[in-house]
Amino acid sequence: MTRLRRAVTVPLVTALMVCLLLYGLPLLAFAVLADLVLRSSRPSRTIAIAIAYAAMELRALAKLLHGGQDGDQFMREFLETAYAAGRRILDVEVLLDTASVDPEEVPGDEPVIVLSRHCGPGDSVFVAWLLTVHYGLRLRIVLKALLRCEPALDLAGDLGCLCFLSQRGERARAQIRDLAASLVGGQALLLFPEGGNFSWTRWRNAIIQLRSSGRLREARRAWRQSHTLPPRTGGAAAALAGAPRANVLVLTHSGFCEDGRARLWWRLPIHRQLVVHVFLVPAVELPSPDQLSSWLQNTWSGVDAWVARHTDDVNPTPLNPSTSTGGKEFL
Repeated sequence: MTRLRRAVTVPLVTALMVCLLLYGLPLLAFAVLADLVLRSSRPSRTIAIAIAYAAMELRALAKLLHGGQDGDQFMREFLETAYAAGRRILDVEVLLDTASVDPEEVPGDEPVIVLSRHCGPGDSVFVAWLLTVHYGLRLRIVLKALLRCEPALDLAGDLGCLCFLSQRGERARAQIRDLAASLVGGQALLLFPEGGNFSWTRWRNAIIQLRSSGRLREARRAWRQSHTLPPRTGGAAAALAGAPRANVLVLTHSGFCEDGRARLWWRLPIHRQLVVHVFLVPAVELPSPDQLSSWLQNTWSGVDAWVARHTDDVNPTPLNPSTSTGGKEFL
């Protein structure tokens, strides 16, 4: 099945990316004219980021198909390139809340489980960049199996830095548990307890599901927390069962919209800042397995509250990619 899928996706995506590069420059010229008419740089920036994505995809595929890649190094270089493209083309940057934990405060002798908010398309790339480059963690990311249709991600999964959940339920939890058990000091497993990007439809459906299952208290809590989706305990519980000595980083961020909520996938963020807050929960302070659900619910209440008020009481610190990434640039 894997060979059949790649026999279709690799040549198809390669052809699409080559076409995008070939026709991208003429399209960019038309987009510049559209900028003048609309008095906005969005058209040209959209075409430019599409061209950059095509170049990154082809470069990544060439490296992966050639073989001999180190997973951690490949991940770091790809994230550095992606972040540099976002900075240069979209004028998007990551700002770290000054109350966040410093990299040297994260113990390096034990693995780390990262529980992150997931708000919209693209935010996970910036979150992964922050964890890899600023915090110096060797990242393992849990993704949905559907993303195997993206051949660079699919091939990168063979390097051990990505974990694709083929199914839900016990089998998915077993995958997460096994991956967490394999972690060593300096490695981190990135999970998104909300299970997907925030949308008003998912928010309403989550509340309806909680009500229909008789979990009225949780439904009322979810109704009050309108910036996040109710967190799911299964993945976090499986990760901590596999790595009981792991420390936990909880990561929240402002998203790329003014209200910190949903964003249309095709409307790229421009001149935006992703304000991030990260705090550490040492392994000795984590609850017992039977109290984990309650702890996660309370933690996510704090995440939601931070998003709701971050514009008023946050003092962010910009992260300089030229110093954090060793000066690697793109374009």
